Amino acid sequence: MRRILLVAAGALLASAGTASAQGLEFKPIDTNAAIVQPTDATTGILTTTARYVSRVIADTIDNNAVVRTLNNLLGRTPAPGATIQPGMSPLPLPGTYPSTQYKNSFAPPVMPTFQMFGQTPGG
Repeated sequence: MRRILLVAAGALLASAGTASAQGLEFKPIDTNAAIVQPTDATTGILTTTARYVSRVIADTIDNNAVVRTLNNLLGRTPAPGATIQPGMSPLPLPGTYPSTQYKNSFAPPVMPTFQMFGQTPGG
């Protein structure tokens, strides 16, 4: 009996040969096509949609008459600018004098283009 089992095992090993898998082929996984691009597209769509919705809501609020009225009633007005110079004597600011607003009747002096010792330019 033992002999028959050894012969059967030997025949089985001899007939088996080499075992091979189904055609092995190397295919790398492209992570850019599967993961990154759809994520970027989704992010872009969400960002654009959020920006559009926020602008529509802001324009609606800005154009609302009730909101404008409340802003005019409760909003602060800017403080008036200083009219006097700081110091012991309350002198008005130099720009408040009417004479500082007048235009000069003569042209401002022009700097010389060249000058030699003992000579005037152009002379």
